[in-house]
Amino acid sequence: MRSPSALLALALAVAACLRAGEARSQPEPRPTDAAPSPPDAAQASPAAHPGDPPPAEPPAPAVPAEAPAAPAGIEVTVEGNRAPAGSVSLSRRDIRELPGALGDPYRAIEVQPGVTTIASGMPYYYIRGAPPGNIGYFFNGIQVPLLFHVGAGPSVIPASMVQRVEMHLGPYPADIGRLAGAAIEAESAPPSDVWRGEGSLRFVDLGGVVEGPMDRDTHVLVGGHYAAGAALASALVPSVDVGYADYQARIVNRLGPEERFTVLAFGAYDYLASIDEDAGAGGRNVLLDSDFHRLDLRYDRDEAASGARVRAALTFGLDQSRGVGVESARAWKVNARLSLARPLLGGRALLRAGVDAAVDSYDITPRPAGADGEPDDVPAEGTAQLDESFPELFRSRLDLALGAWADALLVLDERSTITPGVRVDHYTSLGATAVAVDPRIVGRFGIGEHVRLIPAFGLASQLPGLAPLPALQIGGIPGGLQRSLQSSFGVEANAGPVNFSATVFRQVTLGLSDPIGTGRGTNLSTERFLARSVGDTYGLELGARGALRRDMFFLASYTLSRSTRTREQRTIPSAYDRTHVAHVALLYDLGKGWRGGIRHVFYTGFPADEITPGRPAREDPDRIQPFYRLDVRVSKRWALSERSYLGLVFDLQNATLTKEVFDVSCDDSGCTPQTIGPITMPGLAIEGGF
Repeated sequence: MRSPSALLALALAVAACLRAGEARSQPEPRPTDAAPSPPDAAQASPAAHPGDPPPAEPPAPAVPAEAPAAPAGIEVTVEGNRAPAGSVSLSRRDIRELPGALGDPYRAIEVQPGVTTIASGMPYYYIRGAPPGNIGYFFNGIQVPLLFHVGAGPSVIPASMVQRVEMHLGPYPADIGRLAGAAIEAESAPPSDVWRGEGSLRFVDLGGVVEGPMDRDTHVLVGGHYAAGAALASALVPSVDVGYADYQARIVNRLGPEERFTVLAFGAYDYLASIDEDAGAGGRNVLLDSDFHRLDLRYDRDEAASGARVRAALTFGLDQSRGVGVESARAWKVNARLSLARPLLGGRALLRAGVDAAVDSYDITPRPAGADGEPDDVPAEGTAQLDESFPELFRSRLDLALGAWADALLVLDERSTITPGVRVDHYTSLGATAVAVDPRIVGRFGIGEHVRLIPAFGLASQLPGLAPLPALQIGGIPGGLQRSLQSSFGVEANAGPVNFSATVFRQVTLGLSDPIGTGRGTNLSTERFLARSVGDTYGLELGARGALRRDMFFLASYTLSRSTRTREQRTIPSAYDRTHVAHVALLYDLGKGWRGGIRHVFYTGFPADEITPGRPAREDPDRIQPFYRLDVRVSKRWALSERSYLGLVFDLQNATLTKEVFDVSCDDSGCTPQTIGPITMPGLAIEGGF
């Protein structure tokens, strides 16, 4: 039998449910009011570095918000730079200097209220209680299976391509569907009118992006990452073999003053294995061996006279995984999308509607009998159970999903808007069908000039989920769709350059598919992955951010929550329920090109419990010890010319070298915590650009 490996980076996301280690150019238009923004704390934050490319638009407000519309002349516009009500928008400039984010805009979502990581530094999240398998990742409207490379690797989309990241905690805009949790949506920066480039060299990898105009109507971009130092890292840590790479290419052609055609191609490869040198040739345990590829063809038309916008897109994709419970899994994907946004009622309403279709062809090759090294007649146990359960869960087939959606942003008065919407989806898989009708409504009501109330209510549906692994989607619709009732009531306020937010929320998911969070245990049978429960998460989210002074920016967030799973008339806390989660960060402009920052992370422990034969889960178990860490970042940038620069960045995650409990092992006498680490991620990078 393949031996369990050490719990490594990806294993916390993947093998946490497998116990193998005891171990998504611009987004679909959002309804926004084209009114003056509230005071922008980001404008008062430390100045941009010399050599930074000019921003394509003003930075997003410190607490993202649609500003109130003026009573008479202000119209609702198709385009805007702020997130929908109830969502969070993070611009690259706002969070690039965040300590511990390793310069990656995607990683900064973990400092937002409502987000809980599976383990410190690992970019796989529970968001308002929704497990990683119910979180969708999008880039320019294209869904991707993985957001980050293995280990401490960068995101699969380079930071220099990302202009803004929006986090929709739920309910999310109607054009996003087929998710019962949250959505993380990134928007690419618009094409540059001058040639520019950015690059970085780190200990483990190198990467960069170059873009510019070929002529007045054609712009091109190429970029990528390669783990050039992976061999050295494996030499330093012989028990681990890791590698990754990604690529990006884009061509934007203006067909006319109101039309453009975009071709976008990107993809990524990841490999992670643990090696037991004492076991010889059979000592390699593959935790992840996967790749994915996307080719997106998109047509946009913006009508200046009417303000209407039309988008049609066709995406081809290929996802592949090897060696994780199956010999290989391949999914060929085709996704077609059509959307329309049009102002109505003299500009006091914005109607959006669209249709989409997804066809996924899965080709699954099970492991040969006895591939785990055990005789065929020996009952499978531990991680070897995956070789029996995965072929049942993931079968060769053709899946089809059809969707239609519509919403309307309505201006009620000078400070208030309301956005009702509905989405309908039809699913077909292995002869089973299901239909989901998901209404949602979000409001924003201004109380004076500085306070806004944001109630939100909606339904969201999804197929059975597992974990964000390429080509591994459970076949058929066993147990029916997951259906989530999402509700929240928030307050936003701004006081000068500082913005505050407070939200109470509750999210109840019927038929929740969460093999990771519905109790810890060594059972990896098919039953565990198909088990359903009622997930209930409620709590309070607090946030604050802004400029304390011109050279000092702060960010703080706190979440008080409770997340439970109810099954067979028993209610237990989620295996990753953490009562308190808090982040505090300070960013400094030290002058003369120097910048620094510190960030403190704290969260209380998860339930110290394990489900084993004869030992059911407890309703009120003890908790493991709390965890804290301190991150530090220092950078220096030298301006070589008006547009070019050279920089040096030192980013240290977990400078306190704090160990973390990642699991527990329980018996009749009690539970013993299993620690890992200290895991610290030091990053030393040389950056440059022009």
